[in-house]
Amino acid sequence: MDFSTKAKEAISMVVAEEMSRLIKAEEIQDIEGLENGLREKLKEVGGQAYGKVLEREDDKLGVRVRCECGAQARRIAKREGQVLSVIGWVSYRRSYYGCSGCGEKVNPLDREWDLHPGEVSPVMGKLLAIAGVDIAFEKARRKIKEYLLVEVSDNTIRKQTQRMGNKQAQLEGQWIRESEDAAWLQERERTIGEVPDRLYGSIDGAQVPIGEEWRELKSLSWYRVAEVYGQEWHQAQEISYHCDIAPAQEFGRLFWATGVQRRADKAQELIFVCDGAVWIWKLIAHDFPQAIQIVDWYHAVEYLTPIAEAVFSQEDQRQEWRQKVKDWLWHGRIRKVIQACQQYRDHPLAAEAAQRAVTYYTNNQQRMDYAYYRQKGYWIGSGTVESACKQIATARLKISGARWTLSGAIATAKARAAWLSHGDSFDILSRLPLAV
Repeated sequence: MDFSTKAKEAISMVVAEEMSRLIKAEEIQDIEGLENGLREKLKEVGGQAYGKVLEREDDKLGVRVRCECGAQARRIAKREGQVLSVIGWVSYRRSYYGCSGCGEKVNPLDREWDLHPGEVSPVMGKLLAIAGVDIAFEKARRKIKEYLLVEVSDNTIRKQTQRMGNKQAQLEGQWIRESEDAAWLQERERTIGEVPDRLYGSIDGAQVPIGEEWRELKSLSWYRVAEVYGQEWHQAQEISYHCDIAPAQEFGRLFWATGVQRRADKAQELIFVCDGAVWIWKLIAHDFPQAIQIVDWYHAVEYLTPIAEAVFSQEDQRQEWRQKVKDWLWHGRIRKVIQACQQYRDHPLAAEAAQRAVTYYTNNQQRMDYAYYRQKGYWIGSGTVESACKQIATARLKISGARWTLSGAIATAKARAAWLSHGDSFDILSRLPLAV
């Protein structure tokens, strides 16, 4: 979208003359005043232009329009509406029509342009939600005021953020219904197209405050891993995040549905990198039994540190023992790792840590062949979902003083997950109607 050169020149000349007049009158005395003055005046002019454009579109409708019922509706009045946009409140007059068929009063302009008088515009709603998924609603309110010179309440930001999260939940609900419908799955078999060569998934959970208690926010991520050009390291790409506060079995429905969306069930290689939680591996084994299961390397190493600290008084001794066992783990020699931990199960200070390690390594030894995984070029760290837990649970839901209702926490978390999925999901969600 672009204005003609002539139009831009005319507008800029008028604005420049007005600003020069204010400077001469000493209402503007420095560059800060000039810049803020321009922002304010352009906002006012933009708001007036916004309203006039809508009124012109309304005039095009004519005296009669077709109602959704199929009958003709006749214009009976014009009424004023206001919407909060990125340039402030916009006022406009638009036509109301009375339908001769169903008797309903219809307002085609608001319907066509997705306007809801008294509320925010679609663009403003998206920006408020982006602010709300990032920081506390009160802080977002102050930033919006500085950025846009528009006053909004923290409750308005909360509403728009959670509205976006509810849209995400609505979309995920549709995916769940489709993924559990045999006819839909059969049709998908005929039209599935290209499938991933190698796809990764990770699942984890983090505790978040709900009222006076704590609940587990379960998060999952689907992603691909690619080499970074000119570097020796790899990077997760095409990441999609999903989350919910729900029992494992219910979360499993979301897990399966989002996997179907990413064509995980058809991937040539499907790899899950997660920690050792039993509920996680049960979901994976149930929905994707063909997948390669890998315990996150960093979780596996963590079990060695408490033993070393309890057994050895000298730091160099701790480091030596930990490094030796860590090397065995790195090369997939899990039996030696288990034996190294078993010898301290009767130690007065290390017994508890040693038993936890033995249990963990024994239960997950089929998922710890790190030498083989490295040979195959598999990623062995669950950093994407760890990052999701930190960015969704810790950075947003667990900020100081936060107390959430269950529905508010879920909606905010889902909105943040959609935004973290490269922001693309927000563009999709902003165009979806919200089911009533």
